[in-house]
Amino acid sequence: MPNFTQTPRLEDALCLTEAECLLIDPRADHDALFDQAEARLEAASNLMFTLCQLDTPGASADARDLANVAIASRFLLADSHDLLMAARLVAKRQQAPARKGGRHG
Repeated sequence: MPNFTQTPRLEDALCLTEAECLLIDPRADHDALFDQAEARLEAASNLMFTLCQLDTPGASADARDLANVAIASRFLLADSHDLLMAARLVAKRQQAPARKGGRHG
């Protein structure tokens, strides 16, 4: 696990869930990470919608097409998961200094 006692560096990039992973810049802010996770989730959702459309007359896909969609979906979902986990870590890291202060109120 990267050491975040100092300012995060690109060398500390995260790969949290897969051997074939998205390299996540630890300097990215949590909003950017959430945006990227959302984009990948939407892309996976669109692929699933495409599969649903294969039930219409005249539409067809062979086993290779289905395997390609499944592989792409797996990568998109794994990247989304990594991005959400990284965003959570960044958000916790940003909140931590506020909690260390004295009593408020």
